[in-house]
Amino acid sequence: MDARYVPTLVTIPPDVDESGVLAVVVSGLIMSQTAPRVVRAEARRQAMAFWPMATFVINGALFVLVGVELQDAVRTLSRADFNHALIVVGLVSAVLVVVRLAFLFVSVYLIRMIDRRPQQRLLRISHRARVMSGLAGFRGAVSLAIALSVPHTLDSGEPFPDRDLIVFVTSGVIVVTLVVQGLLLPGVVRWARLPRDTSVEEEHILAETLAMEGALAALPQLAADLGTDPKVVDSLRHEYEAQLAVVRAKGTGAGDDQALLRNQLYTALRLAVISHKRATVVRLRDERRIDDTVLRRLQAALDIEEVRLSGREPTD
Repeated sequence: MDARYVPTLVTIPPDVDESGVLAVVVSGLIMSQTAPRVVRAEARRQAMAFWPMATFVINGALFVLVGVELQDAVRTLSRADFNHALIVVGLVSAVLVVVRLAFLFVSVYLIRMIDRRPQQRLLRISHRARVMSGLAGFRGAVSLAIALSVPHTLDSGEPFPDRDLIVFVTSGVIVVTLVVQGLLLPGVVRWARLPRDTSVEEEHILAETLAMEGALAALPQLAADLGTDPKVVDSLRHEYEAQLAVVRAKGTGAGDDQALLRNQLYTALRLAVISHKRATVVRLRDERRIDDTVLRRLQAALDIEEVRLSGREPTD
């Protein structure tokens, strides 16, 4: 791995009272803005291959831990406490759904009272969609992690009060949301009659079209800087013009190259054009004309093409 991209560990002095959770959140916000510019394509491909598996393993480990903790919690609860815990599970599950629905309905009317712009009307959704969103609020890994983070003992050495009840109720609420709400959700989705969401496809077409147009406009200057043969430039221009026509006509992304690239200058020019396209897509994200979902989708396609053209394989 390139030494320029090796992460650096920062040690906080023990006498400094800082929040590790907030530090992680701030780091994530910074990385989401800067990573598309500074992280190499190979590193991004490695991350996209690693993090889904890591997330799956972590989620699985959390559920295994809660299973282990739940057994201890059930054993320590008396019959009366167990019945009380079941009632609490039902009440908490109901309160979570009611509060979520109340927030979805109250917040929208507050926004309408404050924001009277005509553009705001375009963002409105139906009440059925809000009901569906309210029932889709499942609980899972985050709730488990918070419950398991409760210490067994206090600083004084005494047992933490009602820790077993906290673990049992959290586990019960997770089961209720996953089983009950999960089984109801398909029927609610059909009842909601949601329109097809085309925003991601439209933004994808917008970003890819503007990226290709910008790359074609910059092609003469990039070719001059690299000293590329005019025949190579013409070949690449025709190829990108054909891809742009496909995007405009069918609304689909441009496909990968099918021909093998044999000319070194041709490859260098293609890499320069890819870099320009990536900068255009990032600029569109910064201008809030596309969101991060579209950015990651296009960036992944550009990364694959860059790695393939440069002949660099991801390193361990």
